[in-house]
Amino acid sequence: MERLMEQILFELKEMRVDLNEVKQSQKQLESDVRELRASQKQLESDVRTLQETVAELQEGQARVEQTIGKLSQSIIDSLAPYFDQITQHIDERYEEIHDKLHQHERMIETLSYRSLSQETELKDLKRMMQHSS
Repeated sequence: MERLMEQILFELKEMRVDLNEVKQSQKQLESDVRELRASQKQLESDVRTLQETVAELQEGQARVEQTIGKLSQSIIDSLAPYFDQITQHIDERYEEIHDKLHQHERMIETLSYRSLSQETELKDLKRMMQHSS
């Protein structure tokens, strides 16, 4: 009977050791769960921060696009009269050059006729001089 008691006592001690190990494991699990919860909260916070940052970036992008649109329109509006003036100037210069070219062509034509006429007169004069000699 004493032996049975010793065996029961031994098994009780083993059970106590096992129970302590289970308690220790439970504490470790509880600690791990707390760490996981803290990590989860940090991840949730990081996700909110990222969402806020993305929203701010989208707002910033919209403002930049709007500003670019305004600048583009402003440039177009400010350059349009300048281009109109350039076009008008080119048209005026073209007309002037065209008119001068036409005048020069008429002058060359007139000079050509005069030259032919004078050449004919010179030939006539030479003939007359030859006949008179």
